[in-house]
Amino acid sequence: MGTYFGSSEHGIDDKGRLTLPARILDEVPKKQWKFHLSAGLDRCLLLHDAEGFQGLVDQIGRAVPGSRAHRALCRRFLGHSEAVVPDGNRRIRVPEPLLKYAGLGASQPVVLVGTGRVCELWSRSYLDVALAEAGPEEEQLFSSLVGPATPTTPADS
Repeated sequence: MGTYFGSSEHGIDDKGRLTLPARILDEVPKKQWKFHLSAGLDRCLLLHDAEGFQGLVDQIGRAVPGSRAHRALCRRFLGHSEAVVPDGNRRIRVPEPLLKYAGLGASQPVVLVGTGRVCELWSRSYLDVALAEAGPEEEQLFSSLVGPATPTTPADS
């Protein structure tokens, strides 16, 4: 399983193909270059390696089956996912429905953002809105992850 960090801007060519950077592909052995693109909740696309995607599918399968939320999540995530394999030039084809969902188009820039287990594909304008300001939920989650601040004192000389 790869771990993806950092962000970079790339172009989608006129055929809807995106060249994946080495920082993504080098995380996965070439013989395992099968990825899955899916619709994310934030109007971005999610690029998963095969192992990570299967793990997420398994987790979704353990959710409360038949609930409205489960059906909606399956529809958005599984119903709008596509297996993609990089070609000899390290390009993947992004299907038109996914491009449209994420506000992307052929011959447009896309921002790749590594978020650990997943790499997000964003239109610049959608990403700018998402990053504009941290909401209270984000601040609360961050606080719970890093714990309470404890004052430090300089070491005695």
